[in-house]
Amino acid sequence: MKVAVIGCGGYVGSYVTRALVARGHDVRGSVRDASPERTGWIVEKAAAGAGDRFQLIEADVFDQASIVRAMSGCDGTIVCAGSPKIEPETIPLMAAVAGNCCDAALETGVRAAVFTSSTGSTNPPEGEPEFKNEVDHWSDDELQMQTGKYAAVGKTRLDRTVLQKAESSAGALRGVTINPSTVTGPCMSPEPATSLRSYAAIIRGERMTTVPNSSMSLIDVRDLAALHVAALEQESASGRYFGVRQSWHWQEILDELGRQVPEYTPPRLEPGVVPVRATGFDLTRQASLGVAVRGLPEILAAAVAELRARGMV
Repeated sequence: MKVAVIGCGGYVGSYVTRALVARGHDVRGSVRDASPERTGWIVEKAAAGAGDRFQLIEADVFDQASIVRAMSGCDGTIVCAGSPKIEPETIPLMAAVAGNCCDAALETGVRAAVFTSSTGSTNPPEGEPEFKNEVDHWSDDELQMQTGKYAAVGKTRLDRTVLQKAESSAGALRGVTINPSTVTGPCMSPEPATSLRSYAAIIRGERMTTVPNSSMSLIDVRDLAALHVAALEQESASGRYFGVRQSWHWQEILDELGRQVPEYTPPRLEPGVVPVRATGFDLTRQASLGVAVRGLPEILAAAVAELRARGMV
């Protein structure tokens, strides 16, 4: 296929680009600023070996005409545009990502659109079930707004928009969202991913000096990229899919980080504190995409290797 990767210079988008190139697809990647000094690493690393099968162009999700140009002549698109910031401006950004990219796909005849979303859209207000699933469980965006979870508001609305536009297209567009939590592992871009900065701060003793009595789900960025590509390639795939390995209590995560970094001593839960149950996921739909996903030791080993290579720990 010829695939438009919107946001190919992002953490997930760069690995999606690499995965598509490795599987023989032609890729047209979009970034907001395609100046060589800002994008040379994309050509050299994400699109390594692609030759004329990779094209880099400028596009802005707020400018639908530029997204139309990016998608023109493509069979499918993977949309990885977004922001790691938790601020009100995230909401109109994700609205533009969902609306303009779906509309551009329909205008250009793109048959399938896969979007990076978040598990932040899958938290039902009535409380966490034993196992969350992507079909039944939705966040309440108005409640999220009241509690300042602006990124989650954006992703919840993105999911609804993508699914609604695909459903109303009468079969012209197959819409998919992939819903991860924390994404980590290796990193191609000159600037380290947000998760890597967080782990570096933990190892240096700058944050999490006490253990949060909560859990977090993780996935390696390479596995998340593979899920995006599988969802694009499999014509039966539609709707939402988790992008996680599982959720672990923070004590388990910090203990594994201590095994990966012998010079780091993890804190312990306060005596008498009963660890909360880690979030449960029904991964039936995710497993149907056929992607093997790394476990916690492999995920954190790759993250630590990246931190050491960058001199961050």
